[in-house]
Amino acid sequence: MAIYYPSSNCGGGEIPDYSCNPCPDYEYGRIRSFAFVKYTFTFTDASNSAQWSAGILADDIIVIWQTKGTYDGGVTAELVGFGDSATINGNTTHTLVYDDPNYKENCDFYNAIKFSQEYYGVFRTSTQIHLTGAPVTVTPKNPVADDINSVVTWNVTVKWTNPDSPCTYTTPAGIFDSCYVQQ
Repeated sequence: MAIYYPSSNCGGGEIPDYSCNPCPDYEYGRIRSFAFVKYTFTFTDASNSAQWSAGILADDIIVIWQTKGTYDGGVTAELVGFGDSATINGNTTHTLVYDDPNYKENCDFYNAIKFSQEYYGVFRTSTQIHLTGAPVTVTPKNPVADDINSVVTWNVTVKWTNPDSPCTYTTPAGIFDSCYVQQ
């Protein structure tokens, strides 16, 4: 009788080597841009400008080119474990919040996209883009502060559930540095 011991890596596959750099090239924060990508559109290379341009022209990608905001890094549910493990990791809920300064002309856009279930998200930091890898829920609001010098913006909360953290890709050249308006 043969004995089989299954792998203990329940996530699937081998764990890749950890990468260490004594002189790291830092990535700087802020959600600087956001894009909505139809779930039916897939990239073979998310860093490829031509693929982005094709998606934008086909109305499969909507780029919000200048934003400011934060991403919480995801919150993983802690579930009751089995055997000697007190806990196990469950699914991860990710929350991103951005402000869009293009306020007056985008009421209809945000009122419509909050009901859409057909987009995943892409957010940009200083040099990298990050794909959510799962459909997003969009909750826009337009708060007004009691401050005559404040700027009214769309304050947009984007949530998704994915056990994995978004991995990075180099920002495609020419995509997030100008305003796109479909005709």
